[in-house]
Amino acid sequence: APVLLQLDKLSRAGGFSDVSFTLRAGEILGITGLLGSGRSEIAEAIFGIHQADSGTITVNGKEHRITSIRDAVHAGIGYVPEDRLTQGLFMDVSIAENIIAASLDSYRSRSGLLDRSRIRTSIADLFGRLRIQAPNVDAVVRSLSGGNAQRVVLAKWLDRKPAVLVLNGPTVGVDIGSKEEIITILREQAAAGMGIVIISDDIPELVTSCHRILIVHDGRIVSELVGDEIDANEIQRRMAA
Repeated sequence: APVLLQLDKLSRAGGFSDVSFTLRAGEILGITGLLGSGRSEIAEAIFGIHQADSGTITVNGKEHRITSIRDAVHAGIGYVPEDRLTQGLFMDVSIAENIIAASLDSYRSRSGLLDRSRIRTSIADLFGRLRIQAPNVDAVVRSLSGGNAQRVVLAKWLDRKPAVLVLNGPTVGVDIGSKEEIITILREQAAAGMGIVIISDDIPELVTSCHRILIVHDGRIVSELVGDEIDANEIQRRMAA
């Protein structure tokens, strides 16, 4: 499958050093490590929350200088943050408004007018497809459970249709049923050709979700597991090494 994302010797002082990897279409790549290993800092640099000091990021064969979130979004990267309540959602507005928050411009005509019919269709489709449990799309996000709030964040980025979706702790604080459904949604997106990166310390989640897993220690990728190597005990052993 074609390479969607390539990092080459990406570094940021105090965070991580010489991080290099590729992500292919249809692949779910896990990145894990102990707390403070640098795993979250790598995700934040990919999405432009904090700019890398050196190295390159290539998306769909084109090198991008990502210095901001806007740069990352325009490059075709989406990001589901670890703290969805303060970083991923507008809590006091509706589900509908949150879903289109990252993609509103794509609904504008050449004259600048919004295609409200297409907006309503997209919102209804994502609301149903992600099985968001709420009375309707006008419900305020603050009223939702953790699992449903996370589905709204996912819906926001799926509406944007990124080539690469990076998720930092995608199922933290959600119930078991929602966790399984979120992982199923990610598998479906990968099967449709999206490249997905999961940053997590939830080892069972990584084992059941990922095609490859990278282990980060002291800001460096120190190990890679593929196929039959992806085993909970092996991940723990390498993380502690």
